[in-house]
Amino acid sequence: MKLAMFASVPSDPTDAAAYWIIRLEAPDCGPVDRAAFEAWRAEKPEHGEVYAIAQQALGRIDRHLLDPRIIQLGEEVYQSTQTKRRFWRRNVAAGLAVICLMSTWMAMSWQSVSLIGSQETTVAQTIRQSAATYETRIGERSTFSLSDESTITLNTDSEVRVYYTDSSKVRRLKLMRGQAMFEVAKEGRPFEVYAGDRRVVALGTAFDVKLAAYQEEVHVTLVEGLVDVEAVVEDLERLDVKGSAVIEAIKPTRLEPGQQLIAKPKERPIVVDADMDRATGWRHGRLVFRGDSLAQAVAEINRYSERKIVISNQSGLKNIRVSGVFATGSTRSFLEAIEAVHPVKAKQISYDRVELGLKPAG
Repeated sequence: MKLAMFASVPSDPTDAAAYWIIRLEAPDCGPVDRAAFEAWRAEKPEHGEVYAIAQQALGRIDRHLLDPRIIQLGEEVYQSTQTKRRFWRRNVAAGLAVICLMSTWMAMSWQSVSLIGSQETTVAQTIRQSAATYETRIGERSTFSLSDESTITLNTDSEVRVYYTDSSKVRRLKLMRGQAMFEVAKEGRPFEVYAGDRRVVALGTAFDVKLAAYQEEVHVTLVEGLVDVEAVVEDLERLDVKGSAVIEAIKPTRLEPGQQLIAKPKERPIVVDADMDRATGWRHGRLVFRGDSLAQAVAEINRYSERKIVISNQSGLKNIRVSGVFATGSTRSFLEAIEAVHPVKAKQISYDRVELGLKPAG
């Protein structure tokens, strides 16, 4: 992907980061835009760093949108960009206001970062300064390259925050929601992923982490290498000054390739032999069910589509078990298969809701 295709991208890294923040949130943003963004971020190390700080600046803007100074600045930018086309000028003004505001806060953030090496600071402060967020929407699946050449592949409706830079002693990340595959570049620094109340520690490996059952259950599936999984009783962003989260005094659980750890809050985890097709099939657009309850299958199908399936409260539906391989995001094919195999009927109850109920007797 050649950045020349995107002539509107500013040459200054700070302005370019602000441009990409806006562009990636645009309704018409597509795969070509995302590929161009990844090419820009990989072009120079400073691009990734300045983009991370741009996201922080945007977060600060969100929290201060009603600040009179921001309202005044936005009005000044709006007045300076008036044209005969009202719709066009309002959008341009809004974009310029965001870039101006972000540039100001990013400069302040860079000043804060430059002081890290010259004065004592807590690990928690350093982490908050360098956090970057990667996420996908419903139905999306994306792979992101990190500064150390590790990669994150995010499943549908997922979010990961990255809390490290090239100078960090530990590579820390946190899965906020959804599911992600981590392929870790081998180097001397530990690689830590926090999810729910668990911490996964690795050096060079590949593993899948999923937050399931309303974010309360954590599944860790090891593809290659070795990982240790520990119970964490302190949030990642509240690390102590030594840089260590508080870990329960329980021996870590070590996984070997092909194993899966299932952890529920305040319970000892269990380790099972993983069904790798089920655990990692999503990377290839496949969902695998082997005797799952109808409710479990529907919950998984719903993760990939805005069109949701609901199950009626008829008691007979609880006994239905689902087996098969389905394409992610293909709600229609799932419903057709269920109707063909089981005594159920799908009924459209709204533009984005389909109800499954038992077929009438006879």
